[in-house]
Amino acid sequence: MALPEQTSLLRRVIVAVALAGVLVVTHLGLQQANGFANGCTGLAGIAFSADDIGTETAGCAAVTGSEWANMLGVSNVVWGLLFYGLVLALRLGYAAFRDDRLRLASAGVVGVGVLYTAFLVYIQAVQIGSFCVLCMTSAALVLTLAVLHAVEHRRLGSGLAAPPRRRAGPERTGLGALRPYAPLLAVFAVLLVADLAWARQSDAPAGSTDAVRQLTRTTAAGLQPARNETGTCDYDPSYDLIADLAPFTDGPFRGDPDAPVAVVKVFDPNCPHCKELSETIDPVAEELGDRARFYYVPYPLRQQSLGQIIALKLAEREGRFFELMDEMFRRQDQTWGMSLEELVETVDAVGMDGAAFQAVVEDADRLQPLLAQIEADAEAVADAFTNRDGGIGVPKLAVDGRVVAATYSSYSARCLAEFVAEAEAAEAEAADVGAEAEPAVN
Repeated sequence: MALPEQTSLLRRVIVAVALAGVLVVTHLGLQQANGFANGCTGLAGIAFSADDIGTETAGCAAVTGSEWANMLGVSNVVWGLLFYGLVLALRLGYAAFRDDRLRLASAGVVGVGVLYTAFLVYIQAVQIGSFCVLCMTSAALVLTLAVLHAVEHRRLGSGLAAPPRRRAGPERTGLGALRPYAPLLAVFAVLLVADLAWARQSDAPAGSTDAVRQLTRTTAAGLQPARNETGTCDYDPSYDLIADLAPFTDGPFRGDPDAPVAVVKVFDPNCPHCKELSETIDPVAEELGDRARFYYVPYPLRQQSLGQIIALKLAEREGRFFELMDEMFRRQDQTWGMSLEELVETVDAVGMDGAAFQAVVEDADRLQPLLAQIEADAEAVADAFTNRDGGIGVPKLAVDGRVVAATYSSYSARCLAEFVAEAEAAEAEAADVGAEAEPAVN
């Protein structure tokens, strides 16, 4: 069967759009693996500045980290690649073998893609409340494919697309028929290799701010989804005992400074599970303050949290760390991060000087020491709280160096009190053993 010449350009456009879809979904997967360190599109600046606080990254992080990020246990990124790959295979097969069933199959696949894409857009708008820029770009490409298939089908059905052959001779089939698509495939290959190389280059830390970015490129391993606060109280077996808590015990804490037990909480002010843990641990810290010291360690899981971590560092100097932390948790929403304006308002709300904070953010000489301190703290967290699989998540809680399992039951007030009591007993037993081992003094 001869393919109509009047649809030849349309067929190439369909293939081009499908190739663009592969590039967009691949780029989304690379940026997600990169922790969206350079923004959702990968084009955001690396260094912290006023413009970097609160970017479109929050939407992509919220969407790709949501419960709707997978279907049937498979990431939507993988499904997207399969979708575009199947459309490409069917369209190229249609061009090579002249089998109209392949074109109809491609149209059917695109129809299913439109329905699932509509569902995902609804989820972003209604359930998540945030939009992923690259996800919406892919949605636009799927809709474009649907329109192009509809136009092609209408032209073929109208009979307008079957003019007489302009030249005699056998029509190319097989690989020869794919020659007009070679430039598109060549451009696609170049762009794909360039994107992979760019993503790989972005992974290499190259300085103070880059090191912070590298450390914050992690997986948000929050609480286990089953809320079972009556379950067992467990430590996480994937973590070794933290032998040295000194890097975490010179910062803000609640409780008696002479209490024998040290509890370390690592959190990101934008992490919803960190907020949940704070609501649990704060009353426990007040109740058990004479038996344990509860240290709070801010950790920028994602780069867009740097602005808030800087604000917390400044608040610590003014003795308002906990007021600002609580206010950040109170203002937490479904996005990840705050704009500079929101940060200034939040700082003002706890009695600090928002204008002075903004001046620090915009002054590179005053900002750099704070970034260096945050980097050092992040390195200490990475050294202590990286599990055996090489991942870091928040929140993290350690009682006398033993990392608590990230489950609702283990993070409950009941289990926290049990962990403190157990650590207190161990401290007392160690003290007794030490006293017995001391030689008698005549």
